[in-house]
Amino acid sequence: MVPTEKTKKFLLNKEGIGFFKAILESYEDVGVFSVLDGKKGLIEVIYPGCFEKDLLAIIDDMGRYALVFKEVDGD
Repeated sequence: MVPTEKTKKFLLNKEGIGFFKAILESYEDVGVFSVLDGKKGLIEVIYPGCFEKDLLAIIDDMGRYALVFKEVDGD
């Protein structure tokens, strides 16, 4: 069975983008990270639906490092 691919977009404080990218990449296969607009801090994470709980736990944990995520709709 092929996992369902999902996408979430977030506004993230710009100074945390590199750190979040490094953390997410350390969790192999959880998600692929893209910066859509670095000036605004707009990022996109594409991930298999089966890892949604893991991805959200990672994002929640980033609050310990003063990274603030605000989920945005679509475009």
